[in-house]
Amino acid sequence: MKVIVQTAALQESLALAASIVSVRTPKPVLQCVKLSASGKTLTLLATDLEVGCRYVVSQVEVQAEGEALVPVQKFADIVRESAGEQTLTLEVEKDTCLITGAGSRFKLLGYDPGEYPAVAEFADAGDFQVPSEVLSVLIDRTLFAAARAHSHYAISGVLWEAAGKKLQLIATDGHRLALAKAPLGKAAGREVSSIVPSKLMNLLQRASASSEETVAVKVTESQILVRTARAVLISSLVQGNFPKYADVIPRECSRKATVNCQEFLHRLRQAALLTNEESRGVRLSFQPEQLTLTSRAPETGEAEITMPVKFTGEALEVAFNPTFVMDALKVTEADEVTIEFSAANKPALLKAGADFLYVVMPVELG
Repeated sequence: MKVIVQTAALQESLALAASIVSVRTPKPVLQCVKLSASGKTLTLLATDLEVGCRYVVSQVEVQAEGEALVPVQKFADIVRESAGEQTLTLEVEKDTCLITGAGSRFKLLGYDPGEYPAVAEFADAGDFQVPSEVLSVLIDRTLFAAARAHSHYAISGVLWEAAGKKLQLIATDGHRLALAKAPLGKAAGREVSSIVPSKLMNLLQRASASSEETVAVKVTESQILVRTARAVLISSLVQGNFPKYADVIPRECSRKATVNCQEFLHRLRQAALLTNEESRGVRLSFQPEQLTLTSRAPETGEAEITMPVKFTGEALEVAFNPTFVMDALKVTEADEVTIEFSAANKPALLKAGADFLYVVMPVELG
């Protein structure tokens, strides 16, 4: 194999591949990226056996077709430190890869490409298509609410549901729930309901080339495949039963507050300054035209902050973990948000427009 490849394009592809490959695996071939030069493209394959990618680099001149399997981290380091070179020449002799620049030459020892696991291909239309920018927004509005703990495996991912011309993503960690939805330009070929790992969703945010491209999605019994303009990302689905999220969303709320999103975020940040791990909560007191936020950290001090609010219903005092509320406010572009309550000890429902809702549990403060 011999190719001349644009350094910047190669560096970009290796950054994605390196984020997939596990450096702690006992199998040396799984610490590698597979290179395949054919026709007018160079394809990089990476996998940790759970998540994988096929990344196509078109800014390349293929002088001799072939394959190579090289340690991804060292390869990525070499290419990164060769950023001043416009192009690099990759030449493979048996299991050795020579990387040559205008003033540099590296010999990287690799392995037999035939030993590398297969990485699935995605050539058909898939189950549905969604604009990259739309999918990015849906991910931003939900991924933060997914559980981090592996002990709750089903909620460590995000539920994707596609039906007709609607796609919605749902995430929860047991203390809060985020639901974001968007219309599809063309109806999905079939209904989809699958739990997608957080790792793949983070990779999707990195792999999308531009906001104008369309992403194709295909779901099998055990995998999800997502094709962007430059890459195909593959992941095993999260197994288990996602909670019945519809049962968590409050239906009848007798109190409703409308606040300016950015001012509310600012005031919560101020109040959060005087909280600690023992008193991780901000108390919100709602009156018809004023919201008072109070917080207290023993041995540090107290805060009391006010802001205007439109509030209907009986006066209410409720406490929340401020981070949980701020996380939701950060991902909405709405000027105003509404928060609906049934009682101080019941979940609150935050809405931003018609496409984003967020359920958050209150906390108890002494």
